[in-house]
Amino acid sequence: MTNTPTQQSALRLSGFTALSILGILSSNSILHAQTTPPPQVAATQSAPDTLEELIVTARKRSEIVQDIPESIQAFGARELADAHLTKLDDLGGLVSNLNITTRSDNNPDVVMRGVGSFGVVQGVGFYANDVQLFDGQTVRPEDLERIEVLKGPQGTLYGGNNIGGAIKYITKLPTDTFEGEAAVEAGNYHTQTYSGVVSGPLVAGVLDGRISFFDTRSDGFIRNTVLNDNANEGQERGGRITLVYRGDATVAALYLNGDWTRSGAGANLYYRPASADAYTLDVTDGTYPSYSRELFSATFKLEQDLGGDVTLTSLSSAFHSFNYSVTDTDKGPFPIQSGSDHVRHNVGSQEVRLANSGAGPFKWLVGVFGQINNNDTAHLSTAFNFGPGADPTDPTQTSNPANFTSQFTDPLQRHHEYALFGNASYTWNPWTFEAGLRADYNTSSMTESQPPYYFTASQHGTEVLPKFSASYHFDKDIMAYTTISRGFEPGDFVEDFDAAGNPFATQFKPETTWNYEAGLKSTLFDRVRLNAAIFYIAYKDRLFQTNVLQAGQLVGVTENVGDSHNYGGEFEVSTRLTKDLFVIASFGVTKAIWGNIPWNDPDLAVCPDGTAPPAAGCAVNLKGRTAPNAPSYQGSLSLDWSHHLTDSLVFGARADASFVGSSYWDVTDNYRQNPYQIVNLGVRLEGGQWTVSGHVSNVFDKLYNTAFISAAELGAPYGAASVSRPRLWTISASYRW
Repeated sequence: MTNTPTQQSALRLSGFTALSILGILSSNSILHAQTTPPPQVAATQSAPDTLEELIVTARKRSEIVQDIPESIQAFGARELADAHLTKLDDLGGLVSNLNITTRSDNNPDVVMRGVGSFGVVQGVGFYANDVQLFDGQTVRPEDLERIEVLKGPQGTLYGGNNIGGAIKYITKLPTDTFEGEAAVEAGNYHTQTYSGVVSGPLVAGVLDGRISFFDTRSDGFIRNTVLNDNANEGQERGGRITLVYRGDATVAALYLNGDWTRSGAGANLYYRPASADAYTLDVTDGTYPSYSRELFSATFKLEQDLGGDVTLTSLSSAFHSFNYSVTDTDKGPFPIQSGSDHVRHNVGSQEVRLANSGAGPFKWLVGVFGQINNNDTAHLSTAFNFGPGADPTDPTQTSNPANFTSQFTDPLQRHHEYALFGNASYTWNPWTFEAGLRADYNTSSMTESQPPYYFTASQHGTEVLPKFSASYHFDKDIMAYTTISRGFEPGDFVEDFDAAGNPFATQFKPETTWNYEAGLKSTLFDRVRLNAAIFYIAYKDRLFQTNVLQAGQLVGVTENVGDSHNYGGEFEVSTRLTKDLFVIASFGVTKAIWGNIPWNDPDLAVCPDGTAPPAAGCAVNLKGRTAPNAPSYQGSLSLDWSHHLTDSLVFGARADASFVGSSYWDVTDNYRQNPYQIVNLGVRLEGGQWTVSGHVSNVFDKLYNTAFISAAELGAPYGAASVSRPRLWTISASYRW
């Protein structure tokens, strides 16, 4: 995945590259009968004060999460709603060793177990029922059945762009009885959200349908002190139509999704902080940033029972988005440098797989996959001409187009991926052995179509991604396991700019990992679930935004920095202390340590040997230093209490607390993010068909940076950062029929 030229222009000043990824668009395992209970559902009825079994599709078949030999955290529809999860930042607060933040264009930067890099590559894949999309990000709990967080490389079954893990969204399917829901929500900063869903049979016993929609808007909480206006006000609306046909041996589902976003925040709403630990909700952009996006997708899933406990699954998808943005790239109070992008993104994919579905000890799955992923970015950058007597503080000069120079680039990118994959497991009580393999061929190219900058570049590669695991059941509720897996992020091109401002294609090699994990999954006394894991990751050819000396000037480029060694552990415990009180706690630690990597550090005023730094920076070695964007620890504690006041009236309350340790923003550990804690509180009152609730996120109004980089070495006399969300409160009401 590459960056738009506006983002690349900002790189020259702030060192940032923004990441355009992902959409939550559709689908679920359509073989699930619609009369089954919601997602955290047990195969058998549980006692009121016992735990329910979680059913997931992490290995592209329905399984109990406790039987899968890898780290997985899953959240059902009820928990997503009660936790008021509407942004991916909220998900990061519930999952250990997951560092995630949502940018102002609703796209996330993600690092899992120290794998991935903010603003450079995807690192963690996002899916909707096995369909990966690379643009747009919307979490609407009223239409989600569950979220599955899969830790560690998922390349064997899911391909590239999953080097750190995968996050799967499972949307709700149509019901076979008529039902609906309407909801309204309001909060501070003039936040308003309207949503609704209608579901039921279209042809009884044959065809069911579901339609959902939402519309959310806010005045924003970041103030532009120069333009005297809120900088990140915006609106997003979208909807999904799902149709499911059920025949004797055939189940088919069609998912149609649309989303429209308009945000004054733009894709690069950064500010100038005084230091890495200085935070503000104010920006001083001289040009008002804007961002709009329209996206549409269609997914068709066909499952055919071939007999003999063998099922054929075909998954076809098409995706299109169009983005337009205007960005103030110098982040200053005067309109002296800005960029605008028109970005068209098209993705098409096809997967066909065969799998057995019997109850025997041998499980297998084989498939083929193909994907075309194309980007077309038209970029116009403008800059104030600092000639003799030029005054950027003079509005008459900065409003005159004759005083600006412009540059137009139009890089076209093409990405193709083709793969054969398979996975098999055999249970030989009390042991289960699993092996998987994927052969993945990928190509990428970049062509700059605008003279005089014309260039073209291409690359291709083949990766083999194996996975092995062995698990031992001490009894039906206690399992120990060990897993070895390989992951990779495909090589690609990014358009960088030299010291004279001319674009060129920077090629970077694939990132690869070997992941080793050992863990324990257990359910004790039907009341306590305890999962724990330790891991070691050999992370090779890590990508990062770096600076190189060209024509006597430092310019920002994307390149493979080198290798790191990531290791750590995590545990998750959940228990229903009483039939009313449910408790979940998780904690994880990660150490991501650079290997032997020579480096030039431009941020040092004096080199380690006491000499003045040269133009390229002081020569240092990264060995033993901490890799960026990997918090030293992450923990969470959730208390959910639900009590029946009468047979039809329930009062509930929920508290979520997250604890995040220190991390570094740069490869040389010069800029540190201090630890912070976030507390969220919510209450609800539920009748038979209605719910009224209130929620406060970030109760203590804790601010911290979600991104930071020093840009002084690139000629900008400031750093650049983006800030976290402040305290936000909402009150909502919904009615079901």
